[in-house]
Formats: sequence, C-alpha cells, structure tokens
Amino acid sequence: MSERASQDDDELPSLLRRSTLNPTYRDYDHDIRFQNRNSEDVHRDALAAAQVEHDRVREIALKAYELNELRKDQLRLRQSAQREEERVRLETARALEEIRIREIENRAKRIPKPPPREPTPPPPSPPRSLPSKVTPPTSAQPPATVPQPEPQVKQQPPPEPVSREAPTQKPFLAAPQPPVQAPAPPVPKPQAAPVQPPTQIPPQIPTTSAPAQPHVLPGVERYIEIHKNLKQLRLFITNAGKHNVAFKKKTGEMRRAIRQSVGQLTEGKGANKQPLNKIVELLRQSLTTVQSPPADPSMVMLTKPEPSEGAKYNGDSMPALFIYLLNVFAKSVVAQFIDEAGVAPKAADPVGVVAVSVFSREEFYWRNTPLIDILIAKIRVVCPVLFGLRGSEKTEEGRARLGWRKEGGSWVTDQIHNTRMTGLGAGYAALCLRDFSKSKLQNPWPPTHYWQTVASIVSTPPDQASPTQYMVLKSLIENYEMKFLAFYGSAARAALRIALVEFPARAIEHNVAVSSLKVLGDKLNRDMGLQLQ
Repeated sequence: MSERASQDDDELPSLLRRSTLNPTYRDYDHDIRFQNRNSEDVHRDALAAAQVEHDRVREIALKAYELNELRKDQLRLRQSAQREEERVRLETARALEEIRIREIENRAKRIPKPPPREPTPPPPSPPRSLPSKVTPPTSAQPPATVPQPEPQVKQQPPPEPVSREAPTQKPFLAAPQPPVQAPAPPVPKPQAAPVQPPTQIPPQIPTTSAPAQPHVLPGVERYIEIHKNLKQLRLFITNAGKHNVAFKKKTGEMRRAIRQSVGQLTEGKGANKQPLNKIVELLRQSLTTVQSPPADPSMVMLTKPEPSEGAKYNGDSMPALFIYLLNVFAKSVVAQFIDEAGVAPKAADPVGVVAVSVFSREEFYWRNTPLIDILIAKIRVVCPVLFGLRGSEKTEEGRARLGWRKEGGSWVTDQIHNTRMTGLGAGYAALCLRDFSKSKLQNPWPPTHYWQTVASIVSTPPDQASPTQYMVLKSLIENYEMKFLAFYGSAARAALRIALVEFPARAIEHNVAVSSLKVLGDKLNRDMGLQLQ
C-alpha cells in the first residue's frame, strides 16, 4: 500500500498539469483538491499567506501611527513656539512700560511742583469796593462783576441725597439707653461710654462733585463714610473688650476662625462646604449666643431701609459683634482677592461664591435687606476704578484716586499694583455674575453693577484713560465671558467688542495693559470662536 501511495503522489503533479491542458482532466483535478483540502500543506500555505497579509496591514498601520505622532509633535512644537513668542513679546512690552513709568516718575521728582495758584483778585475799582462787601442782593452792578462765582459755590453741597440719608447721629447705641433719645443729637456726646460716635463725619462727606459726573457710580462718597464707620465700630469693639476680658477673648477667637476659613477657600465642587458652614455658624453665634451692645445697621448701608413686614430683624439695631464679624469677613474676602486671585484670577470665583452666599442669607438681613454694602465699601476703597473714578498715574493725586498703595511712604511697584488690580477686578466679577434664577434667595449684588462698571470704564476719553483702567477691565472680562454672555446675550457681545477692540484701539499710549486687552480679544476668537472685529 505504501508503494502504491508513493506512486500516486508522484503522479499527482503530472495529473495536475494535464488537467490544465486538457478539459477532460478538470473534474479529476477538482476531486483531488477536494480530497486534500484538510492536508497539512494546504493549512501551512494558508497560514503563510495570512501571515504575509497580516504583516502588510500591520506595516501600513504602524506607518500611519508614526505619521500621526509626527503631526502631533509638530503641532505641539508650533503652539509652544507661539506661546513663547507671545510671552517674550508681553515681557518685553512690560519691561519697556516699566522703564517708561520709572523715567516719568524720576522726571516728576526732579521738577518741583508749583504752589497752588491763588485766585486772581478783581480789578481795582474804588467806587465799587464798598458795595462788593455788602452785596448779596445788589442788582445795580453790571453782569460781569466778580462776586458771581460765590453763590454757585454755596449751592453745591445741597444736592447730595445719599449722604443725607445716611444715619450718622448715633451709629452705636449704648446698652442701657433707650432709642427714644435719638432725636437729641447734642446730648449723646457725653453719654457714649466705650466709644464716642464720629459726629464730625456728616459735614465732611459732601465734598467733591464726583457723584455729579455721569461716569461715576452712585454712592461712591457714601461708601467712604461706611468705611470710616466700620473703623469706628472696630474701635468700639476693642474698647469694649478692654472692660470685659471674656468678651475680648471670644471676639479674638471668632475673628481668627473667620480669617482662617476664608483662607481655606479653594476651587472644586463641595470643597468649600466646611469653611462656609464654619463662617455661618460664627455669625449665628454673634446674633444669638454671644452678648454684645446694640448698633445701628444703617451706618454701614448705602440707604436706610424702612421696616418690612415679616423681617426677622426689624428694629432699630442689631448686635454690634455681628456687624463687626461681617466686617472681618469682608476684609478677609478682599485680602483673598488680592493675594490669591491677583496671581491666579480663577481663584476669585470660589471666594466670590462664598461671599455672595453669606450675604444672601435671610437670617443675616436687616429689614429684609442684605448688608453687602460692608463688602462693597471695602472694595471701593482699594479699587476706585470699579466705581467710575479716573485719574492720571503721573501725579500723586491721580495715583491716590486710582487706588495705588503706599508702602514705607512710597508707591508700590507697577507689578504689585497690577497684581492687586487684577485680583480685585476678577473678584468683583465673581461677586456680580452670580446666577440666582433657580434660587429663592435675593441676589445681594446683581449683574447690573457689572454692566455699570464696564460701561463707566469704556466710556473714558482716550486722554483720561489710565493703565489701571485697562488692567481692571481685562481682569473683569477674562474667565467671565460666558457668564456675561449668558446674562446679556447679544448686548454683552456688543459690549465685549467695545471693551476689547474699540476701547484699546482709541488708546493714546499702547502699553502692556492695552496690549493685554487686544490679546484677550484674539484669544476669545481663537478658543471660543467669538469674532468681535
């Protein structure tokens, strides 16, 4: 049998050749292949062919993968080079701007300031000298006489509704005195034992004509009043602690706990729940548990609200410790804006959320009105640009008006000032652009204040614009574009075009702050597809 099988195997190639030449052998060829379909050689050939095909496909895939990786590397290198170029350009512009400002400061130091110009006396006219001293009603004088400016100056103080409404007679009510004594302003002066209320504030506040200017937000001078009253409140609490050691110790513990809780605020969902609960609990204790003298809340409010039906605190006073701790909380929030958000502007958002959450709680209202004016007064003092104030950074008065800070008797550097303004601008945006549409609570500081601030800045004429305004405007917009658009839609888009395209284009001096606005507009176009041109 083996010999027969071997002969068949030898004849198989010849039979196959004959089958291809002669059609009579085709059926025989098919039968032979069908019988040998499961032979080892057939499977080996099929595996070899599959391996060749697998290697070919694998080679093509590897080449495609390598090409894709090369493209990604090229894109990363290109983006890195662009970022580095942009960074070098901004650093160069910043250095040139610092050199320019330093030269201006040195030039200003070398040139002495001229003394204030005295008003020119009226031309000598002997016959009219006597009537000018006795002349309020004289109509016989010609219309071009000198005494005309005096009646105009005397008429400026009356139109000041905000400062008139501010209660200043008795900011702190001594515990044993009934509130009926309030109508007698001269009497309480010798009766205030711990701290004498600042009765000299009302005549000093209606000063400049800034509130009459359309670009200045209402209440800017009243916020200065509130800030002074808060200082008096702090002195009142300090003096009260000198007579009560237990009260002093408890006050210090609560103050430190609030500052520590605000310092722990960070980004992340649910990350600030514990610090927020701690702050709220301390404020509740100051209202219910810890006894303190009463104080008039209207001294720290822009306007005095009338008694409201259903209000939890509807009387004439609230505990002084509660208002003091709100002041500590507000001061810590502003410090967090400056220290953290100045370096990383996104850090302002969680701080703003917690601040608005505290001031929007109805349990902390007085006559159904939030006491957020305490926080706004703090921001008004350190960043006046947010409230429409303008000034020149080339003069001492202008820098003080713009919120520049002094350390050791001299102004801080441009870098420190810009960092402070960046943090405060981002913090103010975090306070304003909070969505209360799904909340039953009242928004203590609605987005209309954000719109007013942006409008007051971009309406500045080019010859009055300052780098501080550009820096604050940039920090107001960056990271809050989508929230601004969500509130105002197409109107917000038009406002962004004015703020990021038209306003910097009108600038006389193209410094780093102006360039940063243009770069932000290009970034919104590149990353979000927001075309503002």
